[in-house]
Amino acid sequence: MLNNINIAGLSEFTNEVKEIPTEGRASYGITLDWVSGTKTKVSTKNMVLGHHKIIRDFEFMIDEPSQLLGVNHAPNPAEYMLGGLAGCMAVTFMAGATAMNIEINELKIEIDGELDLNGFLGINDKINPGFPELKFIFHVNGNGTQDAYNKLIERVTKHSPNFNTIKNEVRMIGALKTEAPIN
Repeated sequence: MLNNINIAGLSEFTNEVKEIPTEGRASYGITLDWVSGTKTKVSTKNMVLGHHKIIRDFEFMIDEPSQLLGVNHAPNPAEYMLGGLAGCMAVTFMAGATAMNIEINELKIEIDGELDLNGFLGINDKINPGFPELKFIFHVNGNGTQDAYNKLIERVTKHSPNFNTIKNEVRMIGALKTEAPIN
């Protein structure tokens, strides 16, 4: 064990995926239910990893601050997205550090961005409603060298799924299903 990650397990899984690439395919999903106003509840769907079905039975709430018409009872969608991005970057960093035999004592990631809500509100169609840029800082304490940490950051930018989902254009395939009103 290093960094509380099973080194043998990491190596075995990596080798398994090298031998049978389909074992590295992971399918995720969520279901969102509107609660009231801007408040929603998200439930995770079960995950499929290779030929394994993994039970994922988690829920979390999303809301907006009162200034954005919510009641400020939970993080908003942008905060969850940034948290998911940082979490994925941390997993990629820590797995890489473990594979490189670097002990990490502390890791903190800050991500900041600014939205122009004129785009979200439809006031100005020329303004992108998304983040035009995100700035991130890794704060790390461990026994690695500056060069090793730079290689880990490079690994994160190349291999973190959430980082690359946000960095690269992703095809969005939408559908609408209407249901009869409940009486």
